[in-house]
Amino acid sequence: MSDKSVRIAIDAMGGDHAPHITVEGTCMMSLESPAELILIGDEPVISAELKKHRHDPERIRIVHTPVAITMEDSPKVALKEKSNASVVLAAKLLSAGEADAMVSAGSTGAVVISAAMHIKRIAGVRRTAIAILYPTLNAQKRNDIFSMMLDIGANVSNQPDDLVHYAYMGSSYKEKVLKVKNPTVALLNIGAESHKGNETMKTAYQLLSACKDLNFIGNIEGNELMSGKADVIVTEGMTGNIAMKTMEGTSEAVKKIGGMAKNGKLIWKLGLLCLSGGIKKLMKVASYEEYGGAPLLGYEKIVIKAHGRSSAYAFKNGIRAAIRAVEDDVIGIMQHSIAHYESEKNPSDK
Repeated sequence: MSDKSVRIAIDAMGGDHAPHITVEGTCMMSLESPAELILIGDEPVISAELKKHRHDPERIRIVHTPVAITMEDSPKVALKEKSNASVVLAAKLLSAGEADAMVSAGSTGAVVISAAMHIKRIAGVRRTAIAILYPTLNAQKRNDIFSMMLDIGANVSNQPDDLVHYAYMGSSYKEKVLKVKNPTVALLNIGAESHKGNETMKTAYQLLSACKDLNFIGNIEGNELMSGKADVIVTEGMTGNIAMKTMEGTSEAVKKIGGMAKNGKLIWKLGLLCLSGGIKKLMKVASYEEYGGAPLLGYEKIVIKAHGRSSAYAFKNGIRAAIRAVEDDVIGIMQHSIAHYESEKNPSDK
């Protein structure tokens, strides 16, 4: 699909620094792509922000609503009381076929619930997933050093078929949006052997092994998540959420240990000095600014959840990821793969 026909619904009011960064990021993207960028939010406020930044006015239009869901609002309560909030209208535009994808840096709960309320799931998909991209040691020597893990919290538990669907969705996204050829897929489990884990994990292993159109490499354990030996890691929502938060906590601990080292012995200070250059490089690579945000997968339209603390550059990259996903028909590929899997699993349905 040519990006001339791509329409992106943008929640201009969602995020810690909205609408300043959301509008600025949109302005930046308008100079790089012929896609139609639809800013949804308080029109007078958005218009004032647009005047601050160089942009292509032919690429941007505004859908007015004075209502927004803040990061402090309870998503469930707010969505009932604020049915015309900017994030809800973005999802409604997708549902009505007036936009091809949406991007929001707002509350994760509000984005997930809005999508679930208004956007259809891909046929056959029972559970949608939140995916996360994180930097690795790049064991496969890829040009892209990020691994994708899903689900990280849209669900608590899953059925084996859900995990197979996640594998197809994650693999399609990595290959088309992040340009990773024949991405490897692994199942997060408590051991490498096929018989390890509970019944869900063991059955999922067998199902994934039978999918010849997936590059399934088997189980991966928690201590291998940062290695980069797998491009896509599938797991149940609760396990994925714990793994994600463990990695985040470890990162924070390393920062604090570094701070303690500043006040420690000379040998510690010298070690910290030697590490500082590498840490700075890692922080640049690890930054969510480079990949734009986390995709919500399993819907018939692309939904990108940008980080709440996104800069304008990061938000622009979230919009870029949405455009690329539409251009390369990632949803169509996911639909075809999942339909084929379901058909092969139930030959009587053919």
